[in-house]
Amino acid sequence: MRILVLAWTALSAGLAMSDDERLSGFSAGDTISIKAENAWEDVAPDTIHFSGHFELRAHDWYLSADRATLYGDLDDPETAVLTGSPASIQLETLSHGQLETITGNAARIVYRRDTNSISLEGGASLSRAGQTMHSEEIEYDIDQDRIQASGSQGVHILVNPED
Repeated sequence: MRILVLAWTALSAGLAMSDDERLSGFSAGDTISIKAENAWEDVAPDTIHFSGHFELRAHDWYLSADRATLYGDLDDPETAVLTGSPASIQLETLSHGQLETITGNAARIVYRRDTNSISLEGGASLSRAGQTMHSEEIEYDIDQDRIQASGSQGVHILVNPED
């Protein structure tokens, strides 16, 4: 089994954030590591495909999937499309001065930096702040901290009350 490993430091300029702002994309100085069995460039510019045990790790991000496509510069992708059984995304955000971990799993996950949103399709689940939601489709707006879910089996929400 051949594993491709790419690692580099993000060169894009980071934006100053207050404690109440949520993280968006990668920050300047982050080291980003990408692993996969295969990688190839598309004929379309700034598009790279990965297959076989794809993993992307950064300071506050973790993506894993059977297959992935990154659109945009590798040091700060505009869009990431992940497919797997399941594909996974985990990110940390700052909300009201508190560090919060968001975890999502689905057959297909799309992260869009321009809208700072995550779409999960196919056996989707999203966990954050002691709550887990399960549905066929889930849309999560990171900046607004808003979730929308739907599916033929309905929505199932698990809540762990605070003490």
